[in-house]
Amino acid sequence: MSISKLDENDIFLKKILDAPLGQVVTVLGENLNCKICIDLIEQNTPKPGTKFERKIVVSTDGLPIIRAIIKFDRNQLPDLVVNELLQKRSLVGTILNRYSILNDKKVISANFDKSGKIFYRVYEIQSHGKILFEIEEEIKLDHLDLIRKKYYL
Repeated sequence: MSISKLDENDIFLKKILDAPLGQVVTVLGENLNCKICIDLIEQNTPKPGTKFERKIVVSTDGLPIIRAIIKFDRNQLPDLVVNELLQKRSLVGTILNRYSILNDKKVISANFDKSGKIFYRVYEIQSHGKILFEIEEEIKLDHLDLIRKKYYL
């Protein structure tokens, strides 16, 4: 199933996909009317050097809704941003907002799995044409549906 088959009536999914960096948890909380958790699962260097991967999970009621892998190269970011990322205390969007770093999202790919239960998206966070982060997302639509039914949404 391709992105072109995205249900025109699924305004909620569109809100998630269109949320600015750092605002996905807010969008989920406002629309699901329940507590949303975001956890930094791990951050490491896949190979010695300057490139890092950060894995996060956004969940509610014990169900993962979004899994993301955020890739970045410390040579492409200001030192203040790198220092905060390496401390693992703040999220990417929070850090960029703190330092007023303008950014936009450039979607590289977006599609559904064969069952239509998972939506995959890869995008870049850019600032002034420079790639700061590459993000791979997996949105579990079946879990979103369970939560919506539980809270009668």
